[in-house]
Amino acid sequence: MKRIYLLFTIISAILVTSCSEEVVFSSSPDYRLEFSSDTISFDTLFTTVGSPTATFVVRNRNSKSLRISSVQLSGGEKSPFNVLVDGQYGSYMHDLEVRSKDSIYVLASVCLERNSSDSPVAVRDTLMFNLESGLQQAVILEAHGIDVVFMRGVNIENDTILPAGRYLVYDSLAVSSGATLGISSGTTLYFHDKAFMRVDGTLNAQGTVDSPIVFRGDRTDNMFSYLPYDRIPGQWDGIVISSSSSNNVLRHCDIHSANYGIRVDKGVADDERILIESSKLHNFHGNALELSMARAVVVNSLLANSQGNCVKVCGGDVRFIHCTIANFYVWKVRDVALSLHNSIEGEPAPLENALFANCIIAGSKDDEVMGYNTAFADSVDCAFNYRFENSFINTPDVADTNFVNVVYDRPDSDFFGKLNFRTIDNEIFLYDFHIAAECAARGVASGYYLDVAPFDVDGNPRPATAADAGCYNFVEIKEE
Repeated sequence: MKRIYLLFTIISAILVTSCSEEVVFSSSPDYRLEFSSDTISFDTLFTTVGSPTATFVVRNRNSKSLRISSVQLSGGEKSPFNVLVDGQYGSYMHDLEVRSKDSIYVLASVCLERNSSDSPVAVRDTLMFNLESGLQQAVILEAHGIDVVFMRGVNIENDTILPAGRYLVYDSLAVSSGATLGISSGTTLYFHDKAFMRVDGTLNAQGTVDSPIVFRGDRTDNMFSYLPYDRIPGQWDGIVISSSSSNNVLRHCDIHSANYGIRVDKGVADDERILIESSKLHNFHGNALELSMARAVVVNSLLANSQGNCVKVCGGDVRFIHCTIANFYVWKVRDVALSLHNSIEGEPAPLENALFANCIIAGSKDDEVMGYNTAFADSVDCAFNYRFENSFINTPDVADTNFVNVVYDRPDSDFFGKLNFRTIDNEIFLYDFHIAAECAARGVASGYYLDVAPFDVDGNPRPATAADAGCYNFVEIKEE
């Protein structure tokens, strides 16, 4: 009993002592606050759309506590920035305290007004911390705003040309059967989470080398300082070319970081479904390009980095000329760069022709080409026809007459896989599929297809003889 009483007495004494300690505040100008960042920069934002919230910490590393008389935005109530300082919200906050060796948090966001400019407009403000000592300290807030045209559940029912500009798509952008949507060069379409494009009519998207058409997600900020959301797959859904759609043309388009790239559904067998030329499809959860019983031509294009296949062909008649098909996707376990099928969900899908000429098919696996030749009853004629010409391919060298003048990328080679390209950086998810000087794809291509692809995807002319396979002709990098 005496021990319990003694313990109670000691605890009581400690509590009384703790409660009686006075907090000592200093008004000396020698004591300063410390900020986790002196500048809060928001990535390029869409005007009238609120930004994500940024957070920074205000620390007092001094031996005495400090009073902050006020915290205020220099722009006052007209400032586009919004701040929350230790529970107080507004353009002017007052009577704040930061105890010794303690800290408070500041949350900041911004919503910018339209600026009617063709390029991003910078906006800045200053968040002033006025200490009781009279000392002033500041944190800079800055952002860049661009105007966009909002498209929410838009259905194009008549022939329409989308003027060059920036468009933010919510929900969906659809092209009705019988209608053609033309997209002008230099246009960027930003798709919100889960938004998609569906083409029942015809899509005519023709950019240029200098003014491509971009299809991407709407996140312009970073997941980490080194990793923009724009490099992360799954930012939007993708593009569907439905069974009723034909004569689609995509030239100098950049489609990336979606759940899937372009899916061409089974349609009328004799229709030319799609031409993809000098374009880039890269970084997808599913397939970059899926063709089902389609007549399709893909020229001078990059199809890269997919959890599914970079190219999946299920029957039809397809031609790939001077394409780079490369899979170095690392987010999850993935499939191969190229897969060929003559069935769809167990039903016959004759592969009448699949030509890959002057192409690169590469990746980090030992075999990046798979064929799935489904056997049906003798009464079912289900073709499985393919041909590879003058290409550089990551697949085992087998005795197959359908491989003509092919150079193989071997795992035991000194320049296997990623070493064939300029930059394959799986740490920061940065990829540059220009071929390296040592790449065995150099000089492999046939001049037979020069009239189809006289220039590479960068606009560089290809030589009449001994051109390089893939969408990029080798160019020496000049050292600065």
